[in-house]
Amino acid sequence: MIEDRKTSEPGKIMRFFLFCSASDIELLRKCPNSEHHKYAGVGATVFFTGLLACASGGYALYTAFDEVWLALLLGMFWGLLVFNLDRFLVSTMKKGRGMMKELIQITPRLLLSVLLAFVISVPLELKIFEEEIEESMYYVGAQKLDALDANYDRRLEQKQSRVDAVKHNTQQKQEERDEFYQQYVCECDGTCGTGQKGRGSECERKELKYQKSDEEYLLTKKENDFEINVIKSDKEKLLAQYLEEKQKLQASFSDGLLVRLNALSILPYGPQLAIVLLLIAIEIAPILVKLLSPYGPYDHLLKTIEYDFEIDEISSINTRNQQLNNKLTVLASVEQNRLEQELKNNEGAMKLIGEAHLELVKEQLKIWIEQEKDKIRNESNSL
Repeated sequence: MIEDRKTSEPGKIMRFFLFCSASDIELLRKCPNSEHHKYAGVGATVFFTGLLACASGGYALYTAFDEVWLALLLGMFWGLLVFNLDRFLVSTMKKGRGMMKELIQITPRLLLSVLLAFVISVPLELKIFEEEIEESMYYVGAQKLDALDANYDRRLEQKQSRVDAVKHNTQQKQEERDEFYQQYVCECDGTCGTGQKGRGSECERKELKYQKSDEEYLLTKKENDFEINVIKSDKEKLLAQYLEEKQKLQASFSDGLLVRLNALSILPYGPQLAIVLLLIAIEIAPILVKLLSPYGPYDHLLKTIEYDFEIDEISSINTRNQQLNNKLTVLASVEQNRLEQELKNNEGAMKLIGEAHLELVKEQLKIWIEQEKDKIRNESNSL
């Protein structure tokens, strides 16, 4: 006879990890120590996955709400939710002797684990690539400021081009006036033109021409100076508007979760994919351990207990059904006896009714006979 196998009592840490694996500790006490270590490893993976989800969820919520206590509270809630879900996925997997059946039952659990890995990976990526995200956000903000600067520089250049054109127009009028003045002076000096010194008709004509040009220059200069002043005022307003919009734009730069996710999408996807694959491997590790592990003593005992429980339930149901059938049989027998008694009672009543009806018929027959006799007597007397 084989002696009972002795197994060591699991310590507190191992008991905790066995709890995380959703295994029956009392049942594991009947199994070899190798089963303890196997399921403790599964439970440790479930626990650390929940811990990782707690950290990543807390960081994501801190980025969104910027509140430490709220991030800690909701992060712990998210970690416990993931932990409970992983524990449920592991507990619902039952080892069998058919690989195909196990693959069928593991497929939806694997898909859910992959989904959880993607959800957990995003906050971790935000933390791991925090510096790169900050740099990307800085360049995005700088591009917005450059676009604002370029817009206002173009508008200021248009204003300055108009000022330069107006000044050039004034300078042309001045040069034209100066040219007429030189012609007028040299004509009157006799150094050019007709060569006659003194105020002749040609000198007076050029003087009038110079005076007209000078009036046009002064009028043009006055109008252009006014326009230049208006443009300078517009430039000052435009500069004030630029500074105001720049200040508003800088104040509008967000540091929230959505902006960081957008910045994360700009980064190369290779490192992000590596993190996602790592988390997928961590998340599906407990399921793969149960899938790849051989059919062990714990699985055999669990299946035996479940089979015994199922047999007991079936036996209990059959017993209850038999009791119900017996009760129905007794009730049917009682009902049949009651019906037979009612039939007997009805037969006696029908017999009495028949006898009474016969007596009535006899009485009616006697009365009819008497009536007929009376009729015959009356007819005989009348004759």
